[in-house]
Order: sequence, then structure tokens, then C-alpha cells
Amino acid sequence: MNNMTFGELLIRSAREAEAHALGEKKLRTNIVEIEPIPRYTPGNIKALRERLRLPQTLFGGVFGVSKKTVEAWEAGTRKPGASAARLLAEIETNPAYLDKVLHVK
Repeated sequence: MNNMTFGELLIRSAREAEAHALGEKKLRTNIVEIEPIPRYTPGNIKALRERLRLPQTLFGGVFGVSKKTVEAWEAGTRKPGASAARLLAEIETNPAYLDKVLHVK
């Protein structure tokens, strides 16, 4: 990357991006689509937890939240954040993922 400073590289990149946007320069582009954040109802969450046969405390531990938070999710007074919703979806489609998190002794 020659001896350009970070600032010089940044300016050059911005100019290339502008030229590309104006159709003056062809650049390799990738289109990336992100799966929408899944939505879970209180019933969905409780049914998943029960299907996995996990008490609220242990289920919460998987997500790094308290039992009270799981209770609130299941009661509908709180909703899981985006990260928790993605993890819920992963666990729902791939329950074996829990083997990486839970270690029975």
C-alpha cells in the first residue's frame, strides 16, 4: 500500500467512491442483504424455552440476562433486543447450539 498516510488513503477512497457513483469508474461491488430481525411473541419465547426444557434462570443465562428479564419477555412487558432475537432464532433452528453454551457436569 505504498507510503500514503491513513488520511491520504481515506481521501483517495472517497474520490474513487464518488467517481463510481457518478459512473466515471467501475469498481467491484457486492450486494449484501441482512436478514430482518426476527420478532418473538411472549408465547413463542415461552414455548421455545419449554421445548428446550430449560428453567427461566438457565434460559436467561444463555442470553446473559436475568430470570426477571425472561419473565418479562414471557409476560410481554419487555421484548428481547435485536441481539437476543437473533440468538433466539439461532437456538430455535439449531437447538444443538446450546451444547456450545451449556456444560452439564
